[in-house]
Amino acid sequence: MPRTSLPQFVRSRREALKFTQARLAELSGISKSAVEKIESGKLIPGLESLGSLFDALLIPYVYRERVVAALFPGMLDRILGPGVGTPTAADLADLEDLPYPAAYISLPEGHIFGTNQHWDNTFPGLQAKANMVEWVFTDPIAKGVLLDWDRVAHGFTYGLRMMGPLVLSADRIAEIAASCESNPNWQRMWTTDPIEPANLQPILRLASPFDWRISQREIKIDKPHLPHRPWVTYRLTPVREQAAA
Repeated sequence: MPRTSLPQFVRSRREALKFTQARLAELSGISKSAVEKIESGKLIPGLESLGSLFDALLIPYVYRERVVAALFPGMLDRILGPGVGTPTAADLADLEDLPYPAAYISLPEGHIFGTNQHWDNTFPGLQAKANMVEWVFTDPIAKGVLLDWDRVAHGFTYGLRMMGPLVLSADRIAEIAASCESNPNWQRMWTTDPIEPANLQPILRLASPFDWRISQREIKIDKPHLPHRPWVTYRLTPVREQAAA
């Protein structure tokens, strides 16, 4: 990601939250003059200031490692050791051991690095090397399986629109959009924010593609480390009674 995209992101995110530069400075502990320089591209914040800025801008932790990797190429390798670009056999075995649907996914673009059999049975056509955002908008079975399709689809477009420019090339974002724009809901979702704040860990209602039996699942997102990886573990666990109440 070119560093020139950081000023635009900070400014647009600040404006989306309806913060003035002074308010962002107050919340982040960074001086107003520094905020002005960051938004004009004259200053690239260090890691500590970047963390404070992301706290103030309400950037989910699940995205931050990729943002740091994009802003400071090679830094994570120097701090944490060489990263892993694709799942190893051991990674895939760990995924297969889980007794519920799970996948390795990069966010916000939704690239699938690996899945287990429970996932394959739940989401036909959404295996390794597929893209979850594109699948949600282009595969007819998605609306049948995802009973909360509208909320899921809008959440993915919001994440891609807000976080994509920090970690993806403009060409990749345009490619995903081009794949999805045939869906009549895409333009509306791409240009608006969800009514409710984005929630990375909601309760989902799923229908089995085999017998259409309905179940409730909780999305749990884990970020593997040491060595660091460009994906998260996206788990759909059974909902506990207290969570479902």
